[in-house]
Amino acid sequence: MIPLNNAQEHSSYGYGAETDFYIIVTIPLLVNIFSFLGSLYIFYRTFVRWKNDRRNISLSFRFPFYISITDFVYSSCILMEFTYVTFSKSEFVNNKESVTWPYLFCEIIGLGFTFIVLLNNLLVGAISIVTWLRVVREHYLDLGRYDYKVWLPILFVSSIIPLSTVYAHGSRGYSCGTKIGYQIVGFIVLAIILVTLTTIIICYASVMRAIRKIKEVNESITNSHNNLIQINSVERKTFKKILTYILVFILQYVPIMIYNVCGFLKVRHVILDALIPAVISLGGIGNIIQFLYNEGLSANKYTSNYKLESNEQSQKSNNTMSEL
Repeated sequence: MIPLNNAQEHSSYGYGAETDFYIIVTIPLLVNIFSFLGSLYIFYRTFVRWKNDRRNISLSFRFPFYISITDFVYSSCILMEFTYVTFSKSEFVNNKESVTWPYLFCEIIGLGFTFIVLLNNLLVGAISIVTWLRVVREHYLDLGRYDYKVWLPILFVSSIIPLSTVYAHGSRGYSCGTKIGYQIVGFIVLAIILVTLTTIIICYASVMRAIRKIKEVNESITNSHNNLIQINSVERKTFKKILTYILVFILQYVPIMIYNVCGFLKVRHVILDALIPAVISLGGIGNIIQFLYNEGLSANKYTSNYKLESNEQSQKSNNTMSEL
Protein backbone atom coordinates (compact mmCIF):
# COMPACT_ATOMS: atom_id res chain seq x y z
CA MET A 1 0.00 0.00 0.00
CA ILE A 2 2.81 2.40 0.79
CA PRO A 3 4.26 3.87 -1.28
CA LEU A 4 2.68 4.33 -4.71
CA ASN A 5 4.67 6.50 -7.05
CA ASN A 6 3.35 6.00 -10.60
CA ALA A 7 0.21 4.97 -12.42
CA GLN A 8 -1.06 3.34 -15.59
CA GLU A 9 -4.53 2.50 -16.87
CA HIS A 10 -5.97 -0.62 -15.27
CA SER A 11 -6.04 -2.55 -18.55
CA SER A 12 -2.49 -1.68 -19.60
CA TYR A 13 -0.55 -3.10 -16.70
CA GLY A 14 -2.49 -6.23 -15.78
CA TYR A 15 -4.86 -8.86 -17.10
CA GLY A 16 -8.05 -6.88 -17.60
CA ALA A 17 -10.15 -4.83 -15.21
CA GLU A 18 -12.06 -7.68 -13.56
CA THR A 19 -9.05 -9.98 -13.14
CA ASP A 20 -6.97 -7.10 -11.83
CA PHE A 21 -9.71 -6.30 -9.33
CA TYR A 22 -9.71 -9.82 -7.91
CA ILE A 23 -5.92 -9.91 -7.71
CA ILE A 24 -5.65 -6.53 -6.04
CA VAL A 25 -8.38 -7.27 -3.48
CA THR A 26 -7.91 -10.98 -2.71
CA ILE A 27 -4.21 -11.09 -1.86
CA PRO A 28 -4.22 -8.21 0.68
CA LEU A 29 -7.44 -9.42 2.31
CA LEU A 30 -6.20 -12.98 2.85
CA VAL A 31 -2.82 -11.99 4.26
CA ASN A 32 -4.22 -9.27 6.50
CA ILE A 33 -6.86 -11.56 7.97
CA PHE A 34 -4.09 -13.83 9.26
CA SER A 35 -2.09 -10.86 10.53
CA PHE A 36 -5.17 -9.42 12.26
CA LEU A 37 -5.97 -12.71 14.03
CA GLY A 38 -2.32 -13.22 14.99
CA SER A 39 -2.18 -9.78 16.57
CA LEU A 40 -5.30 -10.55 18.60
CA TYR A 41 -3.66 -13.75 19.83
CA ILE A 42 -0.56 -11.86 21.01
CA PHE A 43 -2.82 -9.36 22.78
CA TYR A 44 -4.52 -12.26 24.56
CA ARG A 45 -1.24 -13.91 25.57
CA THR A 46 0.18 -10.63 26.83
CA PHE A 47 -2.95 -9.98 28.90
CA VAL A 48 -2.78 -13.49 30.41
CA ARG A 49 0.90 -12.99 31.24
CA TRP A 50 0.16 -9.67 32.92
CA LYS A 51 -2.87 -11.04 34.76
CA ASN A 52 -0.97 -14.05 36.13
CA ASP A 53 2.25 -12.29 37.10
CA ARG A 54 0.98 -8.91 38.29
CA ARG A 55 4.40 -7.46 37.64
CA ASN A 56 6.27 -5.63 34.92
CA ILE A 57 6.33 -7.76 31.78
CA SER A 58 9.83 -8.41 30.44
CA LEU A 59 11.13 -6.71 27.31
CA SER A 60 11.23 -10.00 25.42
CA PHE A 61 7.46 -10.16 25.91
CA ARG A 62 6.67 -6.44 25.55
CA PHE A 63 8.40 -5.88 22.22
CA PRO A 64 6.38 -8.49 20.28
CA PHE A 65 3.30 -6.93 21.86
CA TYR A 66 4.33 -3.46 20.69
CA ILE A 67 4.98 -4.68 17.16
CA SER A 68 1.63 -6.46 17.14
CA ILE A 69 -0.06 -3.13 17.94
CA THR A 70 1.25 -1.64 14.70
CA ASP A 71 0.37 -4.83 12.80
CA PHE A 72 -3.14 -4.78 14.24
CA VAL A 73 -3.79 -1.15 13.27
CA TYR A 74 -2.42 -1.66 9.77
CA SER A 75 -4.37 -4.87 9.16
CA SER A 76 -7.56 -3.31 10.51
CA CYS A 77 -7.25 -0.39 8.08
CA ILE A 78 -6.53 -2.70 5.15
CA LEU A 79 -9.49 -4.94 5.97
CA MET A 80 -11.77 -1.93 6.32
CA GLU A 81 -10.55 -0.36 3.09
CA PHE A 82 -10.60 -3.42 0.85
CA THR A 83 -13.95 -4.59 2.23
CA TYR A 84 -15.35 -1.25 1.08
CA VAL A 85 -13.70 -1.73 -2.32
CA THR A 86 -15.18 -5.23 -2.62
CA PHE A 87 -18.70 -3.90 -2.32
CA SER A 88 -17.97 -1.37 -5.09
CA LYS A 89 -16.76 -3.88 -7.66
CA SER A 90 -19.21 -2.93 -10.41
CA GLU A 91 -18.21 0.74 -10.36
CA PHE A 92 -14.55 -0.18 -10.56
CA VAL A 93 -14.81 -2.86 -13.25
CA ASN A 94 -17.59 -1.52 -15.46
CA ASN A 95 -17.24 2.23 -15.14
CA LYS A 96 -13.51 2.49 -14.32
CA GLU A 97 -14.47 4.78 -11.45
CA SER A 98 -12.56 5.31 -8.24
CA VAL A 99 -14.01 3.13 -5.49
CA THR A 100 -12.11 4.46 -2.52
CA TRP A 101 -13.56 6.25 0.47
CA PRO A 102 -14.57 9.92 0.06
CA TYR A 103 -11.66 12.26 -0.57
CA LEU A 104 -11.02 13.67 2.91
CA PHE A 105 -11.41 10.31 4.64
CA CYS A 106 -9.25 8.67 1.98
CA GLU A 107 -6.55 11.28 2.56
CA ILE A 108 -6.64 10.55 6.29
CA ILE A 109 -6.35 6.80 5.64
CA GLY A 110 -3.41 7.42 3.32
CA LEU A 111 -1.68 9.47 6.01
CA GLY A 112 -2.43 6.71 8.48
CA PHE A 113 -0.83 4.07 6.28
CA THR A 114 2.37 6.07 5.91
CA PHE A 115 2.41 6.73 9.65
CA ILE A 116 1.92 3.11 10.69
CA VAL A 117 4.46 1.76 8.18
CA LEU A 118 7.09 4.19 9.45
CA LEU A 119 6.15 3.43 13.06
CA ASN A 120 6.51 -0.32 12.52
CA ASN A 121 9.81 0.16 10.74
CA LEU A 122 11.31 2.47 13.35
CA LEU A 123 10.04 0.29 16.20
CA VAL A 124 12.01 -2.67 14.87
CA GLY A 125 15.08 -0.44 14.68
CA ALA A 126 14.51 0.83 18.23
CA ILE A 127 14.27 -2.74 19.52
CA SER A 128 17.63 -3.60 17.98
CA ILE A 129 19.25 -0.51 19.54
CA VAL A 130 17.84 -1.27 23.00
CA THR A 131 19.05 -4.86 22.67
CA TRP A 132 22.50 -3.62 21.67
CA LEU A 133 22.65 -1.25 24.65
CA ARG A 134 21.70 -3.99 27.10
CA VAL A 135 23.89 -6.79 25.77
CA VAL A 136 26.92 -5.10 24.22
CA ARG A 137 27.19 -1.87 26.21
CA GLU A 138 25.70 -3.44 29.38
CA HIS A 139 23.70 -0.26 29.83
CA TYR A 140 20.29 -0.88 31.42
CA LEU A 141 18.47 2.12 30.03
CA ASP A 142 15.45 3.19 32.03
CA LEU A 143 12.77 3.26 29.34
CA GLY A 144 10.26 5.00 31.59
CA ARG A 145 6.64 4.22 32.28
CA TYR A 146 5.13 2.25 29.39
CA ASP A 147 8.51 2.55 27.65
CA TYR A 148 7.73 6.12 26.62
CA LYS A 149 11.41 6.80 25.90
CA VAL A 150 11.13 4.32 23.05
CA TRP A 151 7.70 5.39 21.86
CA LEU A 152 7.98 9.19 21.89
CA PRO A 153 10.91 9.56 19.42
CA ILE A 154 9.52 7.09 16.90
CA LEU A 155 6.01 8.52 17.22
CA PHE A 156 7.41 11.98 16.53
CA VAL A 157 9.38 10.91 13.44
CA SER A 158 6.52 8.74 12.16
CA SER A 159 4.11 11.69 12.51
CA ILE A 160 6.22 14.52 11.17
CA ILE A 161 6.91 12.85 7.82
CA PRO A 162 3.30 12.21 6.70
CA LEU A 163 2.12 15.52 8.15
CA SER A 164 4.74 17.36 6.12
CA THR A 165 3.59 15.59 2.94
CA VAL A 166 -0.19 15.79 3.36
CA TYR A 167 -0.60 16.84 -0.26
CA ALA A 168 0.90 13.52 -1.41
CA HIS A 169 -1.86 11.35 0.08
CA GLY A 170 -5.30 10.48 -1.23
CA SER A 171 -7.05 8.19 -3.71
CA ARG A 172 -5.09 5.87 -5.97
CA GLY A 173 -8.05 4.38 -7.83
CA TYR A 174 -8.73 1.21 -5.87
CA SER A 175 -7.33 2.23 -2.49
CA CYS A 176 -5.99 5.10 -0.43
CA GLY A 177 -2.31 5.84 0.03
CA THR A 178 0.35 7.91 -1.65
CA LYS A 179 -1.17 9.63 -4.66
CA ILE A 180 0.04 8.82 -8.14
CA GLY A 181 3.03 10.86 -9.25
CA TYR A 182 4.27 11.91 -5.79
CA GLN A 183 7.68 10.33 -5.28
CA ILE A 184 8.90 12.23 -2.24
CA VAL A 185 7.24 9.82 0.21
CA GLY A 186 8.73 6.89 -1.67
CA PHE A 187 12.23 8.36 -1.35
CA ILE A 188 11.79 8.99 2.37
CA VAL A 189 10.42 5.51 3.09
CA LEU A 190 13.18 3.89 1.03
CA ALA A 191 15.85 5.82 2.94
CA ILE A 192 14.37 4.91 6.34
CA ILE A 193 14.13 1.23 5.40
CA LEU A 194 17.79 1.20 4.35
CA VAL A 195 18.88 2.93 7.57
CA THR A 196 16.81 0.59 9.74
CA LEU A 197 18.03 -2.53 7.94
CA THR A 198 21.64 -1.42 8.36
CA THR A 199 21.01 -0.64 12.03
CA ILE A 200 19.50 -4.01 12.91
CA ILE A 201 22.25 -5.92 11.10
CA ILE A 202 25.01 -3.97 12.88
CA CYS A 203 23.32 -4.17 16.29
CA TYR A 204 22.50 -7.85 16.15
CA ALA A 205 25.94 -8.73 14.76
CA SER A 206 27.44 -6.93 17.76
CA VAL A 207 25.11 -8.85 20.09
CA MET A 208 26.29 -12.18 18.70
CA ARG A 209 29.93 -11.13 19.07
CA ALA A 210 29.28 -10.14 22.69
CA ILE A 211 27.69 -13.51 23.44
CA ARG A 212 30.60 -15.36 21.85
CA LYS A 213 33.01 -13.29 23.92
CA ILE A 214 31.21 -14.33 27.10
CA LYS A 215 31.46 -17.92 25.92
CA GLU A 216 35.21 -17.62 25.33
CA VAL A 217 35.73 -16.16 28.82
CA ASN A 218 33.84 -19.04 30.41
CA GLU A 219 35.79 -21.58 28.37
CA SER A 220 38.95 -20.34 30.05
CA ILE A 221 37.53 -21.02 33.52
CA THR A 222 38.01 -24.61 34.63
CA ASN A 223 34.94 -24.76 36.90
CA SER A 224 32.49 -23.26 34.47
CA HIS A 225 31.30 -26.39 32.65
CA ASN A 226 27.63 -26.08 33.63
CA ASN A 227 27.62 -22.36 32.96
CA LEU A 228 29.25 -22.96 29.56
CA ILE A 229 26.55 -25.44 28.62
CA GLN A 230 23.90 -22.88 29.51
CA ILE A 231 25.65 -20.14 27.53
CA ASN A 232 25.89 -22.44 24.50
CA SER A 233 22.15 -23.03 24.76
CA VAL A 234 21.43 -19.31 25.08
CA GLU A 235 23.75 -18.59 22.16
CA ARG A 236 21.89 -20.96 19.87
CA LYS A 237 18.49 -19.62 20.91
CA THR A 238 19.66 -16.03 20.59
CA PHE A 239 21.11 -16.65 17.13
CA LYS A 240 17.84 -18.19 15.93
CA LYS A 241 15.81 -15.32 17.38
CA ILE A 242 18.08 -12.66 15.86
CA LEU A 243 18.07 -14.42 12.50
CA THR A 244 14.27 -14.51 12.45
CA TYR A 245 14.06 -10.80 13.32
CA ILE A 246 16.29 -9.95 10.36
CA LEU A 247 14.58 -12.38 7.97
CA VAL A 248 11.12 -11.07 8.85
CA PHE A 249 12.27 -7.50 8.30
CA ILE A 250 13.76 -8.44 4.92
CA LEU A 251 10.60 -10.31 3.94
CA GLN A 252 8.48 -7.35 5.01
CA TYR A 253 10.37 -4.36 3.66
CA VAL A 254 12.75 -5.42 0.89
CA PRO A 255 9.78 -5.90 -1.51
CA ILE A 256 8.76 -2.32 -0.72
CA MET A 257 12.27 -1.17 -1.59
CA ILE A 258 12.04 -3.03 -4.89
CA TYR A 259 8.59 -1.55 -5.51
CA ASN A 260 9.90 1.96 -4.88
CA VAL A 261 12.82 1.47 -7.25
CA CYS A 262 10.45 0.11 -9.91
CA GLY A 263 8.25 3.15 -9.38
CA PHE A 264 11.18 5.50 -9.85
CA LEU A 265 11.96 3.65 -13.10
CA LYS A 266 8.31 3.93 -14.26
CA VAL A 267 7.79 0.17 -14.01
CA ARG A 268 4.48 -1.12 -12.61
CA HIS A 269 2.39 -4.27 -12.66
CA VAL A 270 -0.82 -5.36 -10.99
CA ILE A 271 0.99 -8.10 -9.05
CA LEU A 272 3.28 -5.53 -7.44
CA ASP A 273 0.32 -3.35 -6.49
CA ALA A 274 -1.39 -6.36 -4.90
CA LEU A 275 1.68 -7.59 -3.03
CA ILE A 276 2.69 -4.33 -1.37
CA PRO A 277 -0.25 -4.09 1.08
CA ALA A 278 0.22 -7.81 1.74
CA VAL A 279 3.98 -8.01 2.38
CA ILE A 280 3.81 -5.42 5.16
CA SER A 281 1.40 -7.70 7.00
CA LEU A 282 3.73 -10.64 6.47
CA GLY A 283 5.67 -8.97 9.27
CA GLY A 284 2.64 -9.48 11.50
CA ILE A 285 2.48 -13.15 10.55
CA GLY A 286 6.22 -13.46 11.15
CA ASN A 287 5.77 -11.79 14.54
CA ILE A 288 3.23 -14.38 15.68
CA ILE A 289 5.45 -17.23 14.41
CA GLN A 290 8.39 -15.83 16.39
CA PHE A 291 6.18 -15.36 19.42
CA LEU A 292 4.95 -18.97 19.35
CA TYR A 293 8.49 -20.25 18.80
CA ASN A 294 9.93 -18.26 21.70
CA GLU A 295 7.03 -18.45 24.17
CA GLY A 296 5.32 -21.70 23.24
CA LEU A 297 1.69 -22.51 22.54
CA SER A 298 0.54 -22.57 26.14
CA ALA A 299 -0.26 -19.35 27.95
CA ASN A 300 0.10 -21.02 31.35
CA LYS A 301 3.60 -22.45 31.31
CA TYR A 302 6.90 -20.64 31.55
CA THR A 303 9.38 -21.09 28.76
CA SER A 304 13.17 -21.15 28.92
CA ASN A 305 13.31 -17.47 28.00
CA TYR A 306 11.16 -16.55 30.97
CA LYS A 307 13.22 -18.70 33.34
CA LEU A 308 16.36 -16.96 32.21
CA GLU A 309 14.75 -13.59 32.79
CA SER A 310 13.72 -14.53 36.31
CA ASN A 311 17.33 -15.31 37.31
CA GLU A 312 18.60 -11.75 36.92
CA GLN A 313 20.23 -11.56 40.30
CA SER A 314 22.14 -14.84 40.02
CA GLN A 315 22.97 -14.83 36.31
CA LYS A 316 23.07 -11.27 35.04
CA SER A 317 24.81 -12.03 31.75
CA ASN A 318 22.38 -14.75 30.79
CA ASN A 319 19.46 -12.52 31.70
CA THR A 320 20.88 -9.86 29.40
CA MET A 321 20.83 -12.30 26.50
CA SER A 322 17.34 -13.48 27.33
CA GLU A 323 15.98 -9.95 26.96
CA LEU A 324 16.40 -10.17 23.17
